[in-house]
Amino acid sequence: MKSLEKQLSYTLTLSLVGIFVAFWWVMTYTIHELTERYVVTRLEHDAETLLKHLEIKEGQWHLSANAAEVIYQRPRSGHYYLIKSKPPALIRTQTSPSLEGYLFYSPVSESLADAVYETHEPDSFNALVLRVPFEYQGYRGYLFVAEDHSPIQESLKTFDVLFALFSLFGLAALLWTQRRILKKGFDSLQPVKQALNDVQEGKQVAIQAEVPSEIEPLVDTLNQALSQLQARLARSRQATGNLAHALKSPLNLIYQLLDDQRLDAHPQLKQALQEQAQRLYDLIERELSLAKTAGRGMTLNTFRFPEDLDDLTATMAQLYRDKALHFETHIDVKHALPFDREDLFELLGNLLENAAKWCRQTIRIVVKTDQACLVLQIEDDGPGVAQSLMEQMQQRGTRLDESRPGHGLGLSIVKQIVEAYSGEVIYSQGERFIAHTPALSGLQVTIKLPLI
Repeated sequence: MKSLEKQLSYTLTLSLVGIFVAFWWVMTYTIHELTERYVVTRLEHDAETLLKHLEIKEGQWHLSANAAEVIYQRPRSGHYYLIKSKPPALIRTQTSPSLEGYLFYSPVSESLADAVYETHEPDSFNALVLRVPFEYQGYRGYLFVAEDHSPIQESLKTFDVLFALFSLFGLAALLWTQRRILKKGFDSLQPVKQALNDVQEGKQVAIQAEVPSEIEPLVDTLNQALSQLQARLARSRQATGNLAHALKSPLNLIYQLLDDQRLDAHPQLKQALQEQAQRLYDLIERELSLAKTAGRGMTLNTFRFPEDLDDLTATMAQLYRDKALHFETHIDVKHALPFDREDLFELLGNLLENAAKWCRQTIRIVVKTDQACLVLQIEDDGPGVAQSLMEQMQQRGTRLDESRPGHGLGLSIVKQIVEAYSGEVIYSQGERFIAHTPALSGLQVTIKLPLI
């Protein structure tokens, strides 16, 4: 699942960008429309004044004295008018002195419905023209009033740029503020994460951290669950310990009785007693193994590499002093992992003991993480196992060589622990666990335990 912080940041960023783009467009569009409307209103006032003083003299349109403002008299002043009859040939076209004879685009066709448009004028490409139809003494015509609004357009362009820069600056400031707020909010959850890591590594058994009030009920629930699991685990292990202790004396007595010479006269009875004693021993081992793996999900003490592994190899070296065992360890794990220390001691202990039994001298151990799994690989330089027997040796009590000591429970206990962690056991022979390093001759065991 994606990070909640990233999802919120992504969504809020898109929202802010969308709002700012819409805000910028609405503002610029409104300013442009208001400015054009202002110019058109001014042209309408001028057109109304000009039409009041319009008359016909000597076969052409004429404006009475002082009808037009001085700005229409000054050459190329940026304010112009043009009067056309319909049809244009009926009465000669009249232009303002400011045009100096220049005729800008002035259509008289009825099909052109636009009363306001832009065209060229003597000194600019941005003249805004208002076309006003009129009728005078039975004659029809059009009055065109124009204004050069390029200075206003330049000012609007400057405004657009400045407003865009201001909007971008404001957007950047808001995005930075939003990121800071989100980071500060999620940073307040870091103590919870650290506390959970401490619980996982066995440093503490409860989440002890100041948390926001919104997640305080969740932390309380987790603490309650952790407390219940801890108590349940303690009771389970205490009960199995008591059971093992209680059964130890009767089981020892049975084994002593089996050594009594009087039972030699009753071989069938002796065999039956041996089978039942062995069955009792198997049941005790099974319950002890299940009790240990019951701690899955409540890690109170984690296995640490390489310190704990060194303890195990030292123990094996003492148990098999006659072989002068040589351990090759390749460990690529630098932090504690979410697995119970007792479980991994049991798991690795059985695997190393099995390898020590069959090896000549060398045992290779590889520890690494791969695709969210802890990978444990153990191989020895012993004779190995036939492919047809690899499945058989995982069954409880199966012993491939009766001449070696043991009860045949080691690899089946390994299988139970791995299954408790939803992992996988793979037996092989001749594969390279380490690049450019030849495989050893004996059995190879690969354990994969999910980290999540």
